[in-house]
Amino acid sequence: MQRKIIRVGSSRGVLLPREVTKAMHWDFGTVVDLEVNHDRKEVTLKTVKVSLPDDYEMEHLRGIEEQLMLHAELLGGIDD
Repeated sequence: MQRKIIRVGSSRGVLLPREVTKAMHWDFGTVVDLEVNHDRKEVTLKTVKVSLPDDYEMEHLRGIEEQLMLHAELLGGIDD
């Protein structure tokens, strides 16, 4: 997939297609890790992995996620 470099203020940027951000579960404000391999002239974007404390219960996180999904319509746009 090819993309053009665009001007963003005094910087340069590349727009990522919606299909890519959706597949990666990236949304506005998502922090990604950008790695540059100068020898190969490659740039890689990776999802920043979040580590949870050892005593954290994943079921608790799933419960929160379930409630967010249940009330998504009410909470939609709350981060805007």
